[in-house]
Parts: sequence; structure tokens; C-alpha cells
Amino acid sequence: MSKNTITMSKNTIIFFLIGAIIILGGVLVFSTTQNNPSNTTQNNSGPQPRILVSEQEWDFGKVIQGEKPTHIFIVKNGGEGDLIIDRLKESCPCIEASISTTRIKPGESAEVKVSYDTTDYVGKDEKHFHIYSNDPQVPDTRINLYVETEVFQIPNITPDLQD
Repeated sequence: MSKNTITMSKNTIIFFLIGAIIILGGVLVFSTTQNNPSNTTQNNSGPQPRILVSEQEWDFGKVIQGEKPTHIFIVKNGGEGDLIIDRLKESCPCIEASISTTRIKPGESAEVKVSYDTTDYVGKDEKHFHIYSNDPQVPDTRINLYVETEVFQIPNITPDLQD
């Protein structure tokens, strides 16, 4: 065997070994990501929080276009560990949600105030918002919102012209 053939064989073997290492590394990273889908590390030992929400949906009913009806949801911690509200996420800029506190002790509650801006809507509409928390069983709570917006009609009053 010539020196060039030996060098080519070594290069080929090194190339395949590097490729195998890259592939195995990718498989390892992918399987770790699949086994831990949450970016938040959950500590499943010790007392756990449990999110309880007063309503899973709310119907604001019929409102006049441009009104901003509001409802307050009660979020209670029914668990034994502190409930941490990571964030609220609205499905639309027309929904505004805020919470009175992001750390809820066991047995205590917080208020989530939700407003629905109907300025750009007419007719029946459905939106929602999410409450993301450290509850290991329900980290994402979805609340559905409904409204029926009507356009304000000025009554047509015609004066009686008969005497």
C-alpha cells in the first residue's frame, strides 16, 4: 500500500468518526429536549401549588361598540406550595389582563382583571387569554371570553307636523 492510500484511509475513518459523533450528539440533544418540553424547571418534590380559577369562560353579553366591559376572575391556590403566576397572555390587543399579585400563598387568592375593548368589533366575538403558572399539573390555564357588540343607533324621532 502506498503512503497516499494509507493517508486517504485515515482521513476517511476520521471523517466518518466525526460525522457519527455529530449525529449522536444531535440525537442526544433532541431526546433531552423531547423529555423536558418546558423551559421552566419543575421541582416535583415537596409541596406543590394548584391553580383554581373562578370561571373557565366569561360572557360579557351585549354591549355597545366602543365600550370596554370588565370582569374580575379570582385565581386561588388550592395547593400546598406557593403558586407563581409567570405571565398572562392575551389572544388579541383588544384584551387587557392584569393580576393583583404574581405570588399566591396556599389557600390565598389574587384578582385577574380583564377588559375587552370592543372599539373595532361588531357582532358576536370570541377571544381568550392564558394564565401561565408553576402548577405542575396545569401550567397553562386558558380562559375563553365572549361578547356581542352592537352599534349604537340614534332613534329617528320625527316631529308630528299635524295640528
